[in-house]
Amino acid sequence: MKKVRDIFCVLLLFCTTMSCENWLDVDPKTEIKSELMFQSVSGFKDALIGVYLTLRDPELYGKEATWGFVDAIGQQTDVQDQASAYYNATRYNYTQTSGVSDALWSKAFNAIVNLNNMLENLDAQENLFTPATYGVLKGEALGLRAFLHFDLLRLFGWGNLAKKPENLEKLCMPYMTKYDKELTQQLTVGEVLACIEEDLLESIDLLNDNDSYGLAPKPDDYDLPNEDKFFDNREKRFNYWAAVCTLTRVYMWMGRKGEALTLATSFIEKGGRTSWIDSYTIDAYYEKDRDLTFSREHVFALDIAELFESVKHYIDPNANKPNRNADLLCHSSERANKLFEAVNGVSTDYRYKRWYNKVNDYFDGWAFYKYWEVEEYSHGSVLPLIRKPEMYYIAAECLLETGSDADRVKAIEYLNTVRENRGIAKLGNDMTAGTVQDEITKEYQREFIGEGQLFYYYKRLGFEKIPYSTKPGSDAVYVVPLPTGDVGLGGMEDYKKK
Repeated sequence: MKKVRDIFCVLLLFCTTMSCENWLDVDPKTEIKSELMFQSVSGFKDALIGVYLTLRDPELYGKEATWGFVDAIGQQTDVQDQASAYYNATRYNYTQTSGVSDALWSKAFNAIVNLNNMLENLDAQENLFTPATYGVLKGEALGLRAFLHFDLLRLFGWGNLAKKPENLEKLCMPYMTKYDKELTQQLTVGEVLACIEEDLLESIDLLNDNDSYGLAPKPDDYDLPNEDKFFDNREKRFNYWAAVCTLTRVYMWMGRKGEALTLATSFIEKGGRTSWIDSYTIDAYYEKDRDLTFSREHVFALDIAELFESVKHYIDPNANKPNRNADLLCHSSERANKLFEAVNGVSTDYRYKRWYNKVNDYFDGWAFYKYWEVEEYSHGSVLPLIRKPEMYYIAAECLLETGSDADRVKAIEYLNTVRENRGIAKLGNDMTAGTVQDEITKEYQREFIGEGQLFYYYKRLGFEKIPYSTKPGSDAVYVVPLPTGDVGLGGMEDYKKK
């Protein structure tokens, strides 16, 4: 905890703090601090740490961009009570949730602006670094900039691009590449995606050559000084494989499944510096030793020391005792049993056994347990942003596109690899392509509880209605409105009124 507090102090000293109304403001005091900050390698490292601290904020991935708002609009939780914090989100009453979505937008651009500040100074001060240090810092910052813009596009822009290519021409959002107080021109979906792709390709090149996770052979003079352990635990930072997997997501969003398959297959064949969870770990005798987020499968994750304190109210059935907890994130027992294909309430699936708290005296709802912690918990305070099985689901979906029987069987093989590592029986090879796609959908519904990925899956494929939703899948559901405070700045238009 002391280390976290020390890092937070660095953030307070060096990083810009911005409200929803002034997220692009640059004051003279901040500029002076930046000039001092970027005179040493440690200053650049502090700046990058500051960005990661921003990412873990509740307004962003620490809550709303994962297990909170984004999971709610993906109908990942059963909400019936109007008193629930996420009732309006699950009903797509976006006028009532603008405070959450506006803050998410603001916090993401806060991080982007600070990344741009770092990148501009990084190029100006390249002589401070070994080539490898410079390459990793720049590759990581470019990748994070693309990652953040892509999640904003997935939330505030359009999907279903393979079936509706005209959506590529719709005005969407800016792509910020400069440290500037002025909001840049609003771009179309296609233009934003092109910028994301460009940043990720450069990030991949830099990280491949310089990151310890990169595949390129390192030269004899390779030097990545790490006395301060800054480059340890690369799975909790935007590493080479995080860049590859993010670009895979981008190509899937764009409908470029051939390129997505190439990247996903590369990850699968080379392991992506990950390994599968095993039954000994997930079913450990002592609850403190059970790895509920399957951390060895994490490609990119965030350390969030206060994660359990943030989520506890929402996953504890007794949080409002003696009254029931209206905010509980849960599935009904009927939905859980159907989703995991339990027979008489029994399933061998690790997720079914360990990701639900099935004890609830107040109503028929099984609370999500993925982020629950007990005293001396060995694997806590980690929130995954990219995990191994997603690349298997993507590869399977891409293979179905070809129409080949051999590729259909290969797709089933990829799904069976995940199923085998979740403790459940394999699927038969006689399934139709449509049935295999249905199995992929069920896997997204099962695997990404609490991770904010399910909504994006439905949106990418243009589901006519999100399962368990009360509304059809129109733009009113899939396109979260832009923050009204930013409309009119730098050419931004309110596309909801067009």
